[in-house]
Amino acid sequence: GKPILRQQDKAYMFSSPAIAGDVVFIGVLNGTLQARDLKTGEVLWDFQTETSKQNKGWILTADRRFNDPLLYHSIWREAPIVATDRQFGIGAIFSSPLVVDGVVYFGSTDGYLYALE
Repeated sequence: GKPILRQQDKAYMFSSPAIAGDVVFIGVLNGTLQARDLKTGEVLWDFQTETSKQNKGWILTADRRFNDPLLYHSIWREAPIVATDRQFGIGAIFSSPLVVDGVVYFGSTDGYLYALE
């Protein structure tokens, strides 16, 4: 089939989307839950986990992309493991959102379950 929506973002997206009405909810590995217009893909609003906002260790750049030179500062064997651990530490969202009665639920690698109205 022909894609009807194809959007790129500032970080990888592993969660499956949830659709409620004309809104698509998607979790992003930079600690952001996005609400996008179903037809255009335009970001309507986003929510950042508190851990993501704190950005300890400068894991994210000012525009919320992963700071690759900092994460992969070395070619030594454990560097990818350390980088992945740092990414998880900012509240990455792998889980698929669930929408029930106007509330969006999702989990994050910061150890919290979030519920947004």
